[in-house]
Amino acid sequence: MTAPQPTPKAERREINAAASITLVAIIILGPTYLRDLATGHFSTALSAAVPEGLSKHNLDGGPFWLLSAALAVKIAAILIIAFCAYRLVKPMLRGQVFNTKNIRPLNGMTIGIFVWFIGRFVLEGLGNNWASSQLGIDWWASQDGTTFGDLALPYLFVCTLQLFSVAIQRGCKLEEEVDGLV
Repeated sequence: MTAPQPTPKAERREINAAASITLVAIIILGPTYLRDLATGHFSTALSAAVPEGLSKHNLDGGPFWLLSAALAVKIAAILIIAFCAYRLVKPMLRGQVFNTKNIRPLNGMTIGIFVWFIGRFVLEGLGNNWASSQLGIDWWASQDGTTFGDLALPYLFVCTLQLFSVAIQRGCKLEEEVDGLV
């Protein structure tokens, strides 16, 4: 394998911008999710239907624990994605883009998105339905639910990450072949 080339300033700026966006997302989402977990207040699609908001005070047992589990899963997913992004930024700043070690963080970010998807749409959706049944909110069942537009963005992001992962794999093979010819 060839020695990594120093990363040009423009590329370093782009990589640092990506790392900064990840950090800002954690700074924004982290305290919000942790506050919701600590206080027992939930910010879900059903929250607007309950005048005092959806919280542990108006939920009994099952819906509360299901919504808490959904929140914990979403927090775990964000931490997985952030950790993998950090593991990807370090070698890229050193000029090691086509490195097989970069494939694992990309796949980890993909898994993190799927974990968040399960927490947000599956667990939170089930918790909302159970809570609406418990609170006697009948009109909730007649709602359309999540639109396909809401689901498209995570899928597209997963596809992008997987294609980038394949591109890095192929780049690694090409780099090995070039090194063998030199």
